[in-house]
Amino acid sequence: MKQALLILSVLGMGIAQTSGAVETTFQPNNTLSHTITNSSAATNYGSSRNIYSTNSGAYVSSNDEISQAIDNLSAHAKQKEYQLANLTSRLSYERQQQASKAPDSNSAPAIAAMRASRAALSRSSGYCARYVRKALQSAGYEFTPNPSAYQYASRGTLAQAGFTKISNDTPPQIGDVVVYNRSSNRPHGHIQIFDGNDWVSDFRQRSISPYSGVHSYTTWRDSQYVDDASDRGIYLAMAE
Repeated sequence: MKQALLILSVLGMGIAQTSGAVETTFQPNNTLSHTITNSSAATNYGSSRNIYSTNSGAYVSSNDEISQAIDNLSAHAKQKEYQLANLTSRLSYERQQQASKAPDSNSAPAIAAMRASRAALSRSSGYCARYVRKALQSAGYEFTPNPSAYQYASRGTLAQAGFTKISNDTPPQIGDVVVYNRSSNRPHGHIQIFDGNDWVSDFRQRSISPYSGVHSYTTWRDSQYVDDASDRGIYLAMAE
């Protein structure tokens, strides 16, 4: 028995010299186990292979297979990079188109804003809805007047007149209308229009909010000048 083990051990050393490093160990059941690592099997497989053996068998992973997987991942990354570049270019184009669609001095938003700006008082008279309504009507917007400012948003009046609600974070442009919601302290809310420099209602305001503190509001823009990209929700995000 010992002679047989010695012969097997010598054979194992021969394999180690031609295929890689061999670790010989005796298992509890008096059998030999060889673990071959980082072996070169170019003559048998045509490529270098890493062989991992266990008591239950061996798993062989080819360097060619690993290289192919890396190439596939690289191609996938390049494809995503190309898609991202296309989306970036498209969004840039949409923004340029939007910039070219900015209201000119003869447009309805600009006319309404200029009318409101000329009529604005130095301090509030409490009739913001009347002043803004007249400014909008003078520019050709058609709608049924509301008694309270907040109703121009809640009743859909601005939407019926041809306005679209946009994000409050959108940089304002001439003719944009902001409607503040009503509250217990201000049951009629507030409405105002941007004249290109300032927000005006029945008076010229110092900032977008005529109030102190934080109050909720919505922003509205003539639908002809709404950025189509924001409506369709084009975001620079990749699938998967």
